[in-house]
This record gives sequence, structure tokens and C-alpha cells, in this order.
Amino acid sequence: MKKLFVLVVVLLMSTLQIVVAQESVEKKSDSTPTIPAQEKNEERIEIFRDRLMVDVFHTFWMGMPTQVNHQKFHPGFNVSVMWDFRVSPNSPISFGLGLGTSYYTQFSNAMLQYDSKSDVMRYSLLPVSVADTCLNRMSYINCHIPLEFRYRHSNGFKFSLGVRLGLVAEVSHRYKGPNLSGSGADQNFKSFEVFNKQKYNVDFFMRCGWKFVSVYYSYQVNKLFESGKGPQINPMSLGISFSIF
Repeated sequence: MKKLFVLVVVLLMSTLQIVVAQESVEKKSDSTPTIPAQEKNEERIEIFRDRLMVDVFHTFWMGMPTQVNHQKFHPGFNVSVMWDFRVSPNSPISFGLGLGTSYYTQFSNAMLQYDSKSDVMRYSLLPVSVADTCLNRMSYINCHIPLEFRYRHSNGFKFSLGVRLGLVAEVSHRYKGPNLSGSGADQNFKSFEVFNKQKYNVDFFMRCGWKFVSVYYSYQVNKLFESGKGPQINPMSLGISFSIF
């Protein structure tokens, strides 16, 4: 997890340096002595070119077993560094391409466990007395390449629709609470023994908003686990998106 975090930070910083350098070259090459007031207003609006996107969301886990209670808040976030390719200098249409990472959580009254005999990941219900007091969380992280179609009006309204192709980096399970063996002692561990997960992920997403803030929606098309090898669940997320610059 630490190595993944460091890698993502390095990628984000490197991409930001490239974007800033490109902007500096564009500004230096502009030989126009004066800028009309209308163009100044448009430039003021276009300061939010969606180069660095931060999405904060709640995830609805589709396909969960009916006996598992997961009606809680499942926070997550997505960070993407994007290049903004405009169709033409005055066009409201552009395309975004970049790098990013997503982090999903799932809280429930069941723990993902591996059945070695059948080679299947299953949800195992926790005792009621334990489920009400413990921290029981599944975490899902992926790294992806987002590609999106963008429309931005001069008044600040914007809309984007895109697809992300990703690589599943980690699926883990965290538990903190009473010892499950019944010894009465506390237990605190994080398990990476989550098998049969998909190697790749594909999801569609949409943003609709004004200037630096938007409503965010995403849906992962493929399941988190291989067919017949684990619960056929996939995340659908709804939240708020911020355009840093």
C-alpha cells in the first residue's frame, strides 16, 4: 500500500510538472500585445480546465448476497491527472486523457474468507454481538487510464462522459474488534489473502457541474471476482467532483 501510494504521488507530480511546463511555453509564445475584455473573461472561466480531478463519493455495492447487511456509508475517492486536448482554440469541446487511482470501501456484517476446498471467496457472517461493535472493512484499490469527452460552456457549465481502463492493485480486508475465536481478547489485523479477484477493471463515469464543482457518477462494468470464484459484486458510486485547476 505504501509503495502504491508513493508511485501514485510520483506519477501525479511528474504529470503536473509537464502540464505546468506546457502552459508556460504557451504563454511565452503568445505574441498578442492586447487581449479583448471578452477573451479575458473566457480565460478567467477556463482556469478550471479539469487537469487535476478529485472525486469524493459513496459506493453502492451491486450484487451483494441478500443475507449480508451492508447498508452503511462506504466512502471512497478518485484522483486523476488529465491532459486537456481541445478540438480548436474557441471550441467548447475537448478530450481528456491521463492517469489516476481509485479507492473504494465496503463496511458490512460479514468477512470475506477463502474456502480452500472449493477455491472460492465467500462472505462469512459475523456474530451479531461482534458485528455491532467491530470495524469490518473491505478495501479495493485500482490504478487506471481515464479517457473522457468534455463539453464546457463559456458561462462555466460543464459536462463530461468517459471510460476508465484500470489494473486492480489491491483488495484487502481489515478487522478490529473482539477475537473471533471467543477468547475475549481484542483482535486487530489486515488481511491481503483475497484470491480470485479480477486483474483488470472497466468503468464508465460522468460529471456534470459548474466551474470547479460537479456531481460525479461511475459504474464498474465487470465484477470484482472471477465468475464462480467469489461474490459477483461491482461498485456503483455517486458523489462530488472537484477540479483543482
